[in-house]
Formats: sequence, structure tokens, C-alpha cells
Amino acid sequence: MGWSLLNFSGEEILEIALQIEESGKTFYEKALDYAEQTHVKEMLVFLAQEEEKHIEAFTKLGSTLTNYFVPKERYAGEYEDYVRSLVNSHIIQIAAVEDKVKSIQSDQDILHFALSFERDSIVIFQEFKNMANKAGGEILERLIEEEKGHIRKINSLFHK
Repeated sequence: MGWSLLNFSGEEILEIALQIEESGKTFYEKALDYAEQTHVKEMLVFLAQEEEKHIEAFTKLGSTLTNYFVPKERYAGEYEDYVRSLVNSHIIQIAAVEDKVKSIQSDQDILHFALSFERDSIVIFQEFKNMANKAGGEILERLIEEEKGHIRKINSLFHK
């Protein structure tokens, strides 16, 4: 991916966010075939629908993000290195959705991956929020709160 966070455009943020949400939606839809329990299947349908809503929200958000930002750094490139590592570690996971789905052996595997995916998304979206203008930040905050709600929902299934 050829981007620089020192001149990070709204379009680049949007592209990454959409890729994250699309990959989550794909995982949840494909994992549905592997889920055993009804409540896990229902959760996967719900989460796939939520990711679709987030895709729509990010598409609308694209015009409200700031075009450029200047990160607060102790050394040149510090913030870029940090966010690049966050995104790359998440992108590596979501690029391997097919492999993740094929490795599912239980509903617990599905729940663990879903938790990891949602937590990673929150971290990345929080960084995007730091780059957004006020309107964009408010939208991102709502999306972050929804992702937290997803984590609570997934965690509740561990106890069933």
C-alpha cells in the first residue's frame, strides 16, 4: 500500500476503513456455514449486517474527513510507523479471510476471531478519529461505540 500518514488523505482513510469493514462482513458471512449453535449463527448475521451499515457510514464519512493532518511526534515518522503497523497487522488478518474461515473448528474459534477483529477495528478507528474533523470524529465515535457493543454481544455468547 503506497500511502504516507504525513499526508494522509480522507480518501486513503476511507479506503482502509472500507477494506476493514468489507473483510469483516465477508468473514461473518462465510463463518455462518461453520457455526453450529443457533445463537452464534444469529450473531454472525447481525454482525454482517452491522458491517454493511458501517460500510455505508464510511462512504458518507469520506467527505467529512480532513485532507491532511500533522501528527504529534517525538521523531519524524513516529506516528506513521505506529499507524502503519496497526493497519498492516489488521490488513494481514483480513487478507486471509478464506484461510481463517477454513481453520474454524468450533463456535469458539468464530467467537475468538470476531473479538479480535472488533478490537483491532476499534484501535484503528480511534486513530482515524484523531485525524478527522469534528463532524467526522463524531461519526467515528458512534462507530467505535457500535464496535464496543459488538464486543459485548460476542463476549456474552462465551457464557452460553
